[in-house]
Amino acid sequence: MVKLGVIGCGGIATHQLKSVWPDGLFELVAGADIRPEQLEAFRQAFGLQRGYADYRDLLRDEAVEAVMICTPTWLHAEMAIAAAAAGKPTFLQKPMAMCSYDCVKIARAFEAAGLGLQIGFVRRFDSDWWTLKRVVDSGELGRPLVWRQIAGGTAPARPFFMDRIEGGGPLIDGMVHNYDFATHCFGEPVWVKSNPCRIRPDTTAVDTGTVLIGFEHGDQVMASWSWGLPAGVRASSATDVIGPNGVLFFPGSYDAAKVEGKIDPATEGAYLMVLKDGVEKVIPFTRGAMFRDELRHFAEWVSTGGTPRVVAADGLRATRIAELALGGGGMV
Repeated sequence: MVKLGVIGCGGIATHQLKSVWPDGLFELVAGADIRPEQLEAFRQAFGLQRGYADYRDLLRDEAVEAVMICTPTWLHAEMAIAAAAAGKPTFLQKPMAMCSYDCVKIARAFEAAGLGLQIGFVRRFDSDWWTLKRVVDSGELGRPLVWRQIAGGTAPARPFFMDRIEGGGPLIDGMVHNYDFATHCFGEPVWVKSNPCRIRPDTTAVDTGTVLIGFEHGDQVMASWSWGLPAGVRASSATDVIGPNGVLFFPGSYDAAKVEGKIDPATEGAYLMVLKDGVEKVIPFTRGAMFRDELRHFAEWVSTGGTPRVVAADGLRATRIAELALGGGGMV
């Protein structure tokens, strides 16, 4: 059982710990948060043993074997570098940092300390998105491929998400999952083009934009997102991947009647591939628990002295794409 310290005892930390807590992999020996009510909530939910207002006091706690950092993005670099200096293997929520320079500093700190650092790209543990990876690797759609997505809605409630300095908006905080998983599927990114803009007058971060990414083998990603809509309003959404042999529709992007009777909706989801002459192929996947699996992996490599599956280089790569997307594009 890993003796865990959590820095930032808010919503995402709560969600992640609840997903894995029944497995008995962690003992929550310490938590750090400037809000006393959050520390009390962790005492009630997870048996938190010691609460600190200052994260540096948590890092000095010798009982803490490993650390989760689940704070707003602008705080990641300072806290992660301090965790490395304190000798704590670390799980760091995505995005790794607000800029690639800070990512490099974090990576160097953990490398110098000889410690593991896992970046919280939870889609790497998602049985849904792994279906895309399987299809890409199969070659059935041919190459090059273009992964397209449109989505729009209301920004998350906490103000830092839409602060230009503290959270950066959807082109970094939300789309970073797409950037990371696309590099996992397609290889190294080469260039980025974008048209970032703000449609909300009451925030400082870019809230809307379309991002194009080109990869080393000719594949591309087109993601058009907005967090600029008023509360309770959602725009249309769709996700697919097109290639020379056909198209792959993500769940929710095709008529659900096409898979009725072909999957168990309680335990399975499905992608729909349409090939030459309209031939349709249902590609099922077993629904998983990605947040649970992500933290199970964290516990495993910390306990065994192994290597994280998602590392600092992945966080740096995705943050570099986000930097360029927020700035209108450029060469990676």
